[in-house]
Amino acid sequence: MTQQPFISIIIPVLNAQRYIGPCLEALLAQDYPKDKFEIIVLDNGSLDKTVDIIKKYPVKFVVKTRGTISALRNWGVKQARGNIFSFIDADCLAPSGWLSCASSLLQLDNVGAVGCWYVLPESTTIIERTWDMITDLRRQQTGPIDWVPSGDLTISKKVFEQIGGFDEYLMTDEDVDICRRIIKTGREVYSHPSLAVKHLGNPKTLKQFFFKEKWRGEGVVQGFFRKLPQMELNKALIFGAISLFFVLGVLGGMVLWITKGTASVVIISILGLLVIPFLMTIKILLQRQEWDKFFILLLLFVVYGLARAASILNGKVWKITLKGPRHAYK
Repeated sequence: MTQQPFISIIIPVLNAQRYIGPCLEALLAQDYPKDKFEIIVLDNGSLDKTVDIIKKYPVKFVVKTRGTISALRNWGVKQARGNIFSFIDADCLAPSGWLSCASSLLQLDNVGAVGCWYVLPESTTIIERTWDMITDLRRQQTGPIDWVPSGDLTISKKVFEQIGGFDEYLMTDEDVDICRRIIKTGREVYSHPSLAVKHLGNPKTLKQFFFKEKWRGEGVVQGFFRKLPQMELNKALIFGAISLFFVLGVLGGMVLWITKGTASVVIISILGLLVIPFLMTIKILLQRQEWDKFFILLLLFVVYGLARAASILNGKVWKITLKGPRHAYK
């Protein structure tokens, strides 16, 4: 019988008093041998009761302030004893077989990392349920995938060190970045539905959705400028750039409308702003056949485009991009 490897579970946390208790309880209830895993929680300066809650559990607790979420994860690795690192977010609940399944899948030939896209909690809003239609199509995949969220990612110590860990200068989108670098080594990022964790911290309102996607978009923009010589574009960045173009068209068209009395530029720009969201909505609904969600899904795609457009205009992202080495783990 193959000896089960020791696994280090690494959790970055900030002001998560609502979630961290259930997260830790789910991890402590794993069907994996108790002497074969450890839990490392890294607090980034919580001001609520998060720290008090963490101290009630048998976990290794480290305070690491003034750093990105990637820096926290890398710091957790430096404290880890395991040959396997399982990354999960504080607002996620792992199924009981999470560690066992991840450990088993990592033994497959050419697999560099494993994970899955999140599942929804029992109580959800229409925003969560509608956007989850997109996630569900990826969550059902079994086998190689382009990336999985870093809130549900397991990787061996050997691969993690080979690729240089997480890029500490990325504020967000670090999951896409690390998965791409794993794949560039010739290994696969492997997805399996059994690994899906329950994500409690989804955006529940349109406003929350906008700011969450703007936040994620900032990492995409940052990553693009850090890799400018390679010109590695992605669909989200292109979508944001197109949305920004038409937003500027609407604003410029309004000036023409006021000064010259012509509304054609405004009309064309609004239609342009809707074209990609419309096509993406149709594509998803042709697969899902949930046509009653047409208008809400269309609205979410429009808001998504606007959020990604707003992330492009964030000057702070551009400044941070110019600082530091490409990978900061080594």
